[in-house]
This record gives sequence, C-alpha cells and structure tokens, in this order.
Amino acid sequence: DTSNDDFGGLVMARSHTDSARHFAKEHDMYGPIQKLITFIADQVVLEASSVKGCKSVRRLLRFNQKTDRKPVGSDDDKRPDVTLTFSLPPDSTLHDSDAKTIYSGDDDKKDAHPDYGDMLCVIEVKPDKSKQKDAFAQAYMYTRNIYACQHNRQFVWALTVCDSIWRICLFTHDNMFVSDELDTTHRDGRSALVDFVVRASFCDIYHLGYDPTIRYNPDIRKWQIDVFDNDMAEPKTLVIDSVLHNATRTTGRHTRCYIGIDPDSNERLLVKDAWAEETNRPEIIEASRDEGTTPADIQLERDEISLLREVHEVLSKKSVFKRRYPELKYGGVVRQSPTSCQSSAMDTTYAAFAKIGEALHSDDIPYRIHKRLASAPIAESLRNLRSVDDYIVVMADVMITLLTISDNCGILHRDISSNNIMFTRDDNGTVRGFLNDFDCAIKPSTDRKVRTTMTGTLPFMSIGNLEAQDVPQTILNDLESCIYHMCWFGVEGVCSLHERGPEDDGLPHLDKWRKGTPREVANVKKLHMN
Repeated sequence: DTSNDDFGGLVMARSHTDSARHFAKEHDMYGPIQKLITFIADQVVLEASSVKGCKSVRRLLRFNQKTDRKPVGSDDDKRPDVTLTFSLPPDSTLHDSDAKTIYSGDDDKKDAHPDYGDMLCVIEVKPDKSKQKDAFAQAYMYTRNIYACQHNRQFVWALTVCDSIWRICLFTHDNMFVSDELDTTHRDGRSALVDFVVRASFCDIYHLGYDPTIRYNPDIRKWQIDVFDNDMAEPKTLVIDSVLHNATRTTGRHTRCYIGIDPDSNERLLVKDAWAEETNRPEIIEASRDEGTTPADIQLERDEISLLREVHEVLSKKSVFKRRYPELKYGGVVRQSPTSCQSSAMDTTYAAFAKIGEALHSDDIPYRIHKRLASAPIAESLRNLRSVDDYIVVMADVMITLLTISDNCGILHRDISSNNIMFTRDDNGTVRGFLNDFDCAIKPSTDRKVRTTMTGTLPFMSIGNLEAQDVPQTILNDLESCIYHMCWFGVEGVCSLHERGPEDDGLPHLDKWRKGTPREVANVKKLHMN
C-alpha cells in the first residue's frame, strides 16, 4: 500500500515544492534514501511471510553503512554515493545458488568500506533535478569497476536520485536503458519504485545481471566456470586458478580471460569468455533458439569456435606448427537455465534484453552471443621476450601461420595487434610465434568477397582497411599489418630490456598511428612508409 503513512513519512521532501532548498547537500539525502529502500525491502519480507502460497523471498536488499567512500577493488578515486547489495534471508536454504554466484566467502562486510566485489548496484545522488545527466554519467563510470571485480557480472543496474526524482538504469554491453521519471512525492512514482524492489527481491539471480555458470565454491575456496561444447551433453566445470584479463571496459564484448584447471587431467587451459557481436540475421538465430535448435545447427557469420577447429584440422598435421596457435579443447555458446525457463537456452543479448528494449521503445540492441572457449597452450606476452632475435623468430612464425591458414583454409585473421601476437617457449628454450584471438577472423565465401569493414586495431590496420577501400580483403591485409607491427616494436622497443624512453624521437610519430580518424592515420602511415 504505497499510500501508507509510514511509507509516506520516509519519502524525501514529500511536502516541499522545492526540495533542493531542503537538501542543500548530497550527503543530507543519503540517510533518507537508505531508510526508504530498507523500509520497502522489510515490507516485502513481511508481506511474503503473511500471504498464503506466496513464494519465499530470495534475497534481502541492504546497504553498506558507510557512504561516499572509495570502494574496495577500485582502481580510481571515484566514490559512489550509496551502494546496494544483498544477503540471504536467515531461514533460507532454498536459494544458496545466489550466495555461490555473488559471494567470495567473506559475508561479514556490513561495517566495512563498500566493496565492488559484492555490489548489486550503485545509487548516484544529486540534490538538483538539473544534474540528471551528470548522475547518469557517474553511474555509468562505476560499471567499469563492477565488471572488473565481479567475474560473473553480465550487466549492471543503477539508481539515480535527483531531488525527489528517481530513475532506474540498466547498463548493458552497448546500451543504457532508463526508466521514466519516478517522482516519489506521488503515488505512481512510489509504486514503480516498490515494483523494482519487489522484483529484485524475488527474481532469478540471472536477471540481476549475474552469470550462474560462474560461481564460487566455498569447499575449495575457488571460483568455478562451466565450459560448453557442441559435442557434450553437459558442460565441463573448470576451476579458476587465476584471472588474466578483467572486463574493465564499460561497453563491448566484456572479454574476460582466466587460467582454468581441468580437475580430471589437471591440465591448465586458457578460458576466454566474451560476447561476440553477430551480424548475420539474429531473428533467424533467435527463432532457432526458441525452437530448441543447438548452436551447432546455426551458421554464424563470425564463429571463432568453428574456425579454430578448422585451423587445428590443418595445422595439427604438421609438427612445425605445434604450440603456434590455440588448440581448442572446449568451445561453445553459453547456455543458461534460469528457474523461469523449462530448459536451457542460448545466452544472447536478445534473450536478456529484448523485452526491456520493447518496454523502453528501443530497438537498437546490438546482437551479441555469449561464447566461451578453453584452449591450450597458454602463451606469453611479447614483453617477456629476451631479445630482438626472438622477436624476429616470432614474426616469421606468425606470418607463415597466416599464409598457411589462408592457403589451406581460406581464413583471414583481420586483427593483428600487440596483444594477438604472442609466443611460447619449449623446454629447450626454443621460441615459437603464437597467433592468438580469432574473434575477428572470417572465411570469405567464393561468391561473396569480404569488403573492408574497419576491422582491427588502429595502429596495425592496413591502409586499405583504414580508408575503407572498396576492394576485397586478402591475406595481404594481414601481412601489411605484420609490417606495421614490426615498425611499432622497432621504434618502441621489443621487450622490457629494449624499451625506448619518452624522450625518444620516434615515439611522437608512433602516437599519430593511434590517434585521429582512420583516414588521418592512413595518411600518416603513407608519409612514414614512403
């Protein structure tokens, strides 16, 4: 009952037409905000326990008691105003999947600093309605640290409060969805806020933005991750030994990389978790998903998994290519089984956000498919090379690999960069060039030549790519990128022993390869390579 006097007494500035004058500072608003949400959450528990047949509350929303503090896990000085997390009901044993999904073993954080590791959402507060855009921007920036600290976070909720106006925000890979204004001085605004708290208290953990296929195991005090494969009826569970790469970007593929250990063989595997954008008719893929078709039955335009299998089929027959490319052990589309579904389904942005986009009148949802790969061996960064001679060997190996997969498979890599060329070292010290990350790779069909579509990493892209020339891409684009890679490392330095200082004359020129428009970069490269 949103007209309840107790509830109304907690509504900020309900009797004030100019609440900004009432709340001169943000800090004065923190207490009322916490009381309001806490009151609603407590009422949800009371109502659920008193209504016959009502489902039990899955979680209790609560606040970190210390406000406006730099959270644990932050790599910047930004301080969220108010942070919201949750705990399990004291008498609940039904939903311990929530605990395994969100907690890392330490549940006693009520009086500690806010922690990005267990943060459900942030609440950004402004005493002035005119500061709404600033509130959105700050809430958006906090998502970066949430993704970095929560290895299983797929999307993030946030609340903004400007004066008495609340807005519910949902930050996805490529979009920001925002609710209409919820004015808590009016009944409709309070009802919508109550609805949000009720849904957050009862919904499946998946719908709060967490990935149940990555969970904490308190028995071994380690995180575990499920890997999928079209040849397996059930996923394979690996133990996460370490985190190589966090999803520190606020948008895009949210790529994460882990070292995973196979408990059966004790083999160490590189696990790549990413949301790859798929441009090939998503309505057909979604229809197939709804009909129960397996991902293997669906032809994707960009499919790193199938391309890696084809590369392995060719290169594994030649011993010279051993340890020079990712050998796929497991790979497939992540499948989710939320309690609201009868069976598992492909994890896609359409599945997660289509209804939200419809409700908010947005059809601009880039289609992304959640994929997970586990491969070996685990290569090293070029920064760990010991000499320029080693670098020359690495580049020769990589260029031969590019030529071989182009000639034998018709595959173009399309993303040569400082991160995607790596190396492995044999027991006898022999260095091998390692071609990594086939996420942008493509296999042009004989009846459809691939035009340049600005794919790659700016400093290493071919001139034709940068200029979006209307000519088919070929292996020459990848080899040209390798030349720029050698120019880059020749100027910057190959490894830590040979790095140039900031006073080096060549570095300002290189800087022009990564700044400006693609056409400006192309013109600079033409000048430098003349």
